Amino acid sequence: MDQIEFIVAILWAVIGFAGYYFLAHRKSASGKAREVLAQRGWGVFFMGFVTMLIIFLVFKDKPASYGFGFSFLLPPPWWSYLILPLIITANYFQSSLPANLAMYPQIRIEKWSGKLLALSGLSWIAFLVAYEFFFRGFLLFASLTVLDPWPAIALNCSLYGFAHFYKGPGETFGAIIVGVLLCYLTIHTGNIWSAVVIHSLMALSNEWFSLSAHPKMKLLRNG
Repeated sequence: MDQIEFIVAILWAVIGFAGYYFLAHRKSASGKAREVLAQRGWGVFFMGFVTMLIIFLVFKDKPASYGFGFSFLLPPPWWSYLILPLIITANYFQSSLPANLAMYPQIRIEKWSGKLLALSGLSWIAFLVAYEFFFRGFLLFASLTVLDPWPAIALNCSLYGFAHFYKGPGETFGAIIVGVLLCYLTIHTGNIWSAVVIHSLMALSNEWFSLSAHPKMKLLRNG
């Protein structure tokens, strides 16, 4: 059964992400708010909802068995808390770089209302909960049933890096490095929530700093 679970997890990691990617990106990117929010919605559906169905219906198990629980084997290590200010500082300085501003914020409109800022933030968090459950939850915990931790991490980060390939070599390499950290914290704590917090902070702080730094975008004070 463990081997079957492992094979299904690998297959779903490939098929599920491919399904999300091709539906979410079937149109050329225009940066419209509706399109970006819909892309994140497709991610929640494929990587979150369908993965839950596989766990419930195929494996007759609970999401908590795959890291989507609220009990901790161990608390996050002390040094993991130092990562949070480092993320904020790094994003502050790199957000104004031309290469970053060419991609972020993903929503490419000139005038942002407070409502749009909040909606984008919530959609990011929902997407990243599903994303981490997909990679650091289902795939990683299924891999650990047949692999030792470091081979499971290597497999996870290989697929995770490949999922960033369309964003260019910089993000692909960075995803592998970050993926090792997030996998380690997930195994250490027994759940995905440290990975969710770190990944969400990365995405949100980059979006907010990029919005502030972008010469053609601004946040409306009374919007």
